[in-house]
Amino acid sequence: MSYAEADEFLGVLLDAVVAADRELAVVAARRAELVDQVRKWSRDSVDALARARGKSRGSMDDHMIAARSTTAELACALRVPEGAVMALLVESEALVHELPATMTALRDGALSYRHAQVVMSATAALDEAPRLTLDAMLAERATTTTVANLSRVARRARERHDPRPLVDRHTAALVERHVELEVARDGMAWLHQLLPAVQASAIFHRLSDLAAACQGPDEPRTLAQLRADACVELLLDDDARSATTADSVWSTRTEADTTRPARSEPGVSHPGSLSVSMRGIRPVVAVTVPVMTLLGRSDEPGDLAGYGPIDAMTARHLAAHAPSFLRLLTHPETGAVLSVGRDRYTVPADLRSWLKIRDETCRFPGCSRRAERCDVDHVEDWAHGGTTSHDNLIHLCRKHHRLKHTSRWRPRTGGAAAGRGRSGGSTVSWDAPSGRSYVDHAAVCLQTPRRDTGETTSPVVGLSRHAGAAMAAAPSITGGSTFDGPPPF
Repeated sequence: MSYAEADEFLGVLLDAVVAADRELAVVAARRAELVDQVRKWSRDSVDALARARGKSRGSMDDHMIAARSTTAELACALRVPEGAVMALLVESEALVHELPATMTALRDGALSYRHAQVVMSATAALDEAPRLTLDAMLAERATTTTVANLSRVARRARERHDPRPLVDRHTAALVERHVELEVARDGMAWLHQLLPAVQASAIFHRLSDLAAACQGPDEPRTLAQLRADACVELLLDDDARSATTADSVWSTRTEADTTRPARSEPGVSHPGSLSVSMRGIRPVVAVTVPVMTLLGRSDEPGDLAGYGPIDAMTARHLAAHAPSFLRLLTHPETGAVLSVGRDRYTVPADLRSWLKIRDETCRFPGCSRRAERCDVDHVEDWAHGGTTSHDNLIHLCRKHHRLKHTSRWRPRTGGAAAGRGRSGGSTVSWDAPSGRSYVDHAAVCLQTPRRDTGETTSPVVGLSRHAGAAMAAAPSITGGSTFDGPPPF
């Protein structure tokens, strides 16, 4: 093959990739139009039903309930969080009704949806005249530049066209500050913070200064790794928090803490740094550890509530420092209550503990609200014959608890749906107003109790003050609310 032939073939491939990318943009424009139709249908159907009842339009409450139900179903259908759907609804309305130049370019495949999102962000909350001016200018620029470059141009352009003082906009943006935990692979996680730019820069430079001060010929860790370790020490170790210099931050370790193995890998944290981190952690969490792992006879991973698998060494370390244990799914041995039937409405403490570990989050599909911040709900209402048992109880956040009681969403649970050998609450099926069904699976599908005289590998769950993610403290296990009556709650 000659160079000319190779170049020609590459050109054909590049043309095909570009064509496929343009098709993605066209599909994104079509999706925006359809999503906006869903939004309008939700609004118009409420008014149509109200007119059928002799009213001029639907009430504010009717529109709110319909919007929540539609958002929930769209999230289930697309398998994305409701927050992402709410953003998609807002973006679609903006594209279809407020940004004609950007929407035209997107329909033509001249720019990507990510370019369009930059334009939407830059024009949000602007009056019509400056919005249309920016729309035309940025849509044209987007056809010849990257998303990153377009973002820089858009930020400067918005400053020129936004009539609101920057100090007012910054004050409003402060409301959005927050911290997020994002699960990563191999026992790692990302910790994200949205902070004022000045504070975020100051924190980063403080960590950089501490990390740089610890560098030396005998320090195998990189600057990035030292930054991360400094952050952990400052947040989790009491002595380090009171320190003001890099030397004092790391001098809080004992001699045993700072002794590295003879063959430690460069950049790999040694056990001493792990013990400092574990010692400083205050939140109470649930750690599930297989018995054989606990005894050191197996390396089967443990399970950290809210995260997932953790290595056997870490699981044993956490279990060794857990102030109390709860053996689950072996009630013939411990008497753990998995059901009180119709005897009482209130959920017993040990059953509530079991449910919290099984569910981890709200049981509406896609909802990530932590179980300790949710209500325990009877799937089949107590007033209608429902039992207070593990296979009729699920955690629901306040929003989805209201949705269940104020709309036509209906959950179902049961042993048959869960599968053989599984807890009846492991699978919850939600019947939507549209007639579709959506399934939510428990975070931890624990085996149902078995009477067994042989060696068992049933998990032991420790409530520990030594782990990296928070769960409700043992005294608060009986807290929260359990209600099945009509709202307001």
